[in-house]
Amino acid sequence: MAYQELNFRPGINKENTPYTQEGDWVDSDKIRFRSGKPEKIGGWQKYVDDRLFGTPRASTVWRALSGTIYTAFATEFKAYIEAGGQVTDITPVRATSSLTDAVSTTSGSTTLTVTDAAHGADDGAFVVISGADAVGGVPANQINTEHQVEVVDANTYLVTVSTAATSDDTGGGSFQAEYQINPGLSDSVFQFGWSAGEFGVDGWGTKRDEGIPIRPRLWSLQTWGEDLIINPRGGGVYIWDATTPEARATQITEAPHKSSLVLTTKDRHLVCFGCNLPGEDNAATPLQTLQVRWSQQENYNDWTPTSTNTAGSQLLTAGTEIVAAANTENQVIIWTDDKVESMQYLGPPYTFGFTQIGTSAGIVSSRAWSAYNNVIYWMGENAFYVFQGGTSILPCTVQRFVFDGLNIQQKDKVFTALDRENHEIIWFYPTDEIESTAVNGDTNSAQTEILVESTSSFPQPSGSIQIDDEIIDYTGKTDTRFLNCVRGRRGTIAGAHSDEAVVSDPDNSGNQETSRYVSYNIVDNLWWVGRLERTSWVDRGALEYPIASDCCGFLYNHEIGRDANGDPLVSSVLSADFDLGNGDKLMLVRRFVPDFFVEGSVNVRMRTKYYPLSDFVQEAIGDVGPHTTRIDTRVRGRQLALRLKSKNVGDYWKYGDARIDQQPDGRR
Repeated sequence: MAYQELNFRPGINKENTPYTQEGDWVDSDKIRFRSGKPEKIGGWQKYVDDRLFGTPRASTVWRALSGTIYTAFATEFKAYIEAGGQVTDITPVRATSSLTDAVSTTSGSTTLTVTDAAHGADDGAFVVISGADAVGGVPANQINTEHQVEVVDANTYLVTVSTAATSDDTGGGSFQAEYQINPGLSDSVFQFGWSAGEFGVDGWGTKRDEGIPIRPRLWSLQTWGEDLIINPRGGGVYIWDATTPEARATQITEAPHKSSLVLTTKDRHLVCFGCNLPGEDNAATPLQTLQVRWSQQENYNDWTPTSTNTAGSQLLTAGTEIVAAANTENQVIIWTDDKVESMQYLGPPYTFGFTQIGTSAGIVSSRAWSAYNNVIYWMGENAFYVFQGGTSILPCTVQRFVFDGLNIQQKDKVFTALDRENHEIIWFYPTDEIESTAVNGDTNSAQTEILVESTSSFPQPSGSIQIDDEIIDYTGKTDTRFLNCVRGRRGTIAGAHSDEAVVSDPDNSGNQETSRYVSYNIVDNLWWVGRLERTSWVDRGALEYPIASDCCGFLYNHEIGRDANGDPLVSSVLSADFDLGNGDKLMLVRRFVPDFFVEGSVNVRMRTKYYPLSDFVQEAIGDVGPHTTRIDTRVRGRQLALRLKSKNVGDYWKYGDARIDQQPDGRR
């Protein structure tokens, strides 16, 4: 008998064939490497009960002068402030109309028609009506509230109330309609034909045969002292005043009215990137995708350059558009779609100087970067990069896996999460791959909630799943459950399903959200991968825990507890095939000798092969608990792969250096 130590190289490596990766870990989900060994990550719990309307695409945290800790979030529809568990809608107002007898009702209908000439609202926009009288049996308090608009034409739109009208009527008296800024898209889409694209930006008036991308709504969120600067991409620049926290953000009318992103520099200039001419008189001027403009120092209302202030502008020449900008301790890094530039404060008379610091090192999205100890890391369209005095490629052991699976059409959604406590940068990205999952626990034919290992990449908020021969419709999901399930759809029969039965998407549709992640440990230079739908992240900073959002608009504290908001957090890691003995003869594995730190249990699976490209021939399964000393097995093969997996509430594990007891053997 001979014991063989199962000691694998740290990190995940997916760059080679299975056999040449002997000694590596090759796949993972919801684990991290600490001191070179894999362990289950921390869990998450819902932060507030409020659900944000739309999908959060940006977030930030800061502390006001009063000591209040604020977090801000923004979706394709709205912008929010949260403090002490209370969420406040601060979405800016676009326009206000004074109307008279502009509400019409239809008997028996809960839909109201509002007439407002040239209202300017898009489908899905929000309007707040105030001061209206009851109309056609609909109470005034149901009219005088916030409504989501369904546009009929340029002069009329529909809103919905809960009480059906009792008559056909027109009225409402004198009232006001306050229109919030129009929403953006949730997903990138392509437009074709005449007029595809914004006038003055994408060549409006030119026939498009190949289609141009119409991008999702993204935001810049920047603090200005205790206040918050917000900018929806391509829109105006707004400020929220912490001294009146219940008030909505208001527009900085002297700033550019069209800006791709904004940034507050360390020296207190407000900078717009990819913008038009500043000031209300210039609101209709076209957006210039390579234009940089900045305000007077300490004054975001002064944008006119003079001999006595520091306001100014610079037109970049590299690339076709500015994609992202990042603050560091002594400079601003600007990414165009091809080049990297440095923007450094020089003082009067030039204010800022610009220097090219990288070529062919563009960034995949405006949120795909992170700064750690004055070093900038970012994700390009085919590689990872780092800037530390110079720009270079960041070696990555999962590079091909990540970029082969990246959904390029939805690349604007890629974002970076920084976890300083664990020295990790995490890139969440959308994938083209429609991935299956597995049932977590036996399921009967009547259950309307299906617990699975992960719902990541499945359609949301509703869709269909297939388990064995049964198709099931659902109308909601969490990270681990499909909700409101209707069983036995499309002529199939509702049935019981065993633990780990495969769950797939019968329509092969998937969703467009960031459903995968790749993590990089800055200290140990290690990479690993996993599945989780998150759309924004703010590191703990002044907070007790990091806060992340999901695609359904919920917020979660992360790295808290062991579980996924009360459900099992399934984590796993898989090794490459490795030789038993020298790999030249069949070996019998008699027992597994564990070396773990365990709370609850971790499932250990050993799968053997006869040849590197053959199928697995045998599998040994056992659970390791805090007091497990060995697992007796009888599996044979020339190569073996080890998989560790936990799937119960409260489980936690960290792998050490387990061993197997083996001896030469022959086939029976």
